[in-house]
Amino acid sequence: MLKRTICLAGRGALLLLFVTVPATLYGQFEDQPRLESPPAWEADFYTGYFSGGTLLRTRVQGEPVDVDMDSGLLLGLRLGADQEYFGVEVSLACVLADLDLNADPAAVLPSASDASILLGDINLLVYPTGNALAEGRVKPFITAGPGIGVFDTDFDDKVSNETAFDVNVGGGIKFLLGDQGNPVLRLDYRWHLFTSTSSGLDDDLTRQEITVGLGLRF
Repeated sequence: MLKRTICLAGRGALLLLFVTVPATLYGQFEDQPRLESPPAWEADFYTGYFSGGTLLRTRVQGEPVDVDMDSGLLLGLRLGADQEYFGVEVSLACVLADLDLNADPAAVLPSASDASILLGDINLLVYPTGNALAEGRVKPFITAGPGIGVFDTDFDDKVSNETAFDVNVGGGIKFLLGDQGNPVLRLDYRWHLFTSTSSGLDDDLTRQEITVGLGLRF
């Protein structure tokens, strides 16, 4: 019940962010002073979509079973430090989704319906245009970094707190709002590759995330 409440609240917040983006950006970058030395630190809350896929192919009572995690809701926090052309940030996020067991209809399967991933990553950000766009208030970036993913489900003990190494690459754009550019609206895309030697997960898992975030530079 708590998981579904969190999912509904997160989806409502995501919808609200997408609805208010055009209104927030309208007129923000007209007649604003140029940002020469933006604050170094930034903290963000972000939420969005995290793609699903197969976690494990196994057998239950001799029958082959595919354990699939549906696409889910991602909720996370980021803390970073920026210069004009480079930045670094640490992120911590949780993915909440439903679990599906796909097998022969005659197979007797345990009850399982919930899955989650805890993500921790350290990313380098590169801003190719520096402060050249819209007086330094529009900053597209590319990013990459390593991390850890911890997968957990209620499917017996077959996927229970299984740890995988994560490499992610992607990009996005930041909009620095207000007179001083301290409030931040950002849109991000990430492609993840999870590699695990654990018998509880497939060897290589790929996932994608699309998120929107609100933050503050200080």
